[in-house]
Parts: sequence; structure tokens; C-alpha cells
Amino acid sequence: MQVSKEERYAMIRRAALKIQKRSKVSRANTQLAREVIALDEQDCKSKISWADTDRYVATHYSDVYEANVQPEEWS
Repeated sequence: MQVSKEERYAMIRRAALKIQKRSKVSRANTQLAREVIALDEQDCKSKISWADTDRYVATHYSDVYEANVQPEEWS
């Protein structure tokens, strides 16, 4: 079976494009995995120790606490 020069070039080009596409997908998957690991290791998910719980709550939730502690005013 004889294959013309143009057909052979087209076959090589298709094969190269498939390989490049797989490489891009693989690279994207690797990058996504790294980002997931980085998100998982972030400090926001770390547990709060008992020593600083009061300070943490006072810092982040003091406005909510104050709003709930004040008695409601009836009109």
C-alpha cells in the first residue's frame, strides 16, 4: 500500500496532535492535583486549640454575640 506524501504528513500531524492533547490534559490534571493539595493544607481548616478559643470567638464573632446579648426593644 502506497501512501502519498500528503497523507503521511496528515497521519503524522494527527498523531502529534493527539499526543499534545494528552500531554496538556495530563499537565492540567497534575496542576489541579497540586492546587487541591494546597487548598487542603490551608490554615483555615486547622483546628482551634482550647487556649485561644475565647480570643478567636471574640475577634471573629463579637458583633454577632453583642447583637444577641442586647435585649430586644419592643416598640
